[in-house]
Amino acid sequence: MFPNLPLYCKWSTVLKEKYGERVQKISLDIGAGCPHRDGLEKGGCIFCDARGGGSGAWLESLGLDEQISRGVRVALYRYHAHKTILYFQSYTSTNLPLPLLRERVHNAIEIAGKRTEVVGLALGTRPDMVPDEFLGFLVDLSDKGYEVWLELGVQTINEEGLNWLNRGHTLSCVEDTLERISSLPISTCAHLMSGIKNESREQLSLSAQWLVERGIAALKFHPLHILRGTRLEQFFLDGSYIPLQLDEYARRVACAIKAIPSSVIIQRLTADARYPWLVAPDWILKKNLVIRQIEMDLVRDDLLGI
Repeated sequence: MFPNLPLYCKWSTVLKEKYGERVQKISLDIGAGCPHRDGLEKGGCIFCDARGGGSGAWLESLGLDEQISRGVRVALYRYHAHKTILYFQSYTSTNLPLPLLRERVHNAIEIAGKRTEVVGLALGTRPDMVPDEFLGFLVDLSDKGYEVWLELGVQTINEEGLNWLNRGHTLSCVEDTLERISSLPISTCAHLMSGIKNESREQLSLSAQWLVERGIAALKFHPLHILRGTRLEQFFLDGSYIPLQLDEYARRVACAIKAIPSSVIIQRLTADARYPWLVAPDWILKKNLVIRQIEMDLVRDDLLGI
């Protein structure tokens, strides 16, 4: 007999309970770029492609008006969602000068507000790109009544893993940022990867536990996957990197979820990638299958009393 659901704290469920209906995230690219990608001496993270972890809309000269129009159409007609969270996803949002960032965020709120009800804002950045004045801006947004999230690309708490990924920051930087955020009226969602070369099978669980102990409210899990045009693609092609198989990835995520309190929100269980940008592994394309495998592992653990 299957255990009672939920198996974990789903983001969609949390939002529906809070707002009384479905809330849809609209991902936006405001052309922020990333300082870690600038200059050959830095080179950027080995997994990051030209689109900077987002849609590439800015590279395609799609302004905020068009991006928001498309996002609202999807929210309304595919998901029947009348409330939205604007997610400034691509690259490093804090790489823009604060006056320009403030202008683009408020512009997005104004544009979206004519088409949908904006209930929240999420801004993605790196742990070494969170100045105090930016946090002050997030507090101002919170004071205006928005649900505000800082999405922090941590990836792992293992220093060797950070170095191999060429993240360009240390774990102490992550800890400092989380400490400065801890007393503010904003929530933090940390991104974690599994499949980093030479990491232990327990690393994802250890990273999740460490972050929860330091006050993060939510987690996003991603398998390390190979995108075209990245240094990781070269490692894959020369045989020096082999991505995880689906069953191993699912098992690691299930173990990580079991290792943290049930109150921690799980905003994502896997990655979104598609051809022609995706090189490997192919199972990334089967998002529903990945989620089902993770949930099956969670059910199995519950049945075994783990």
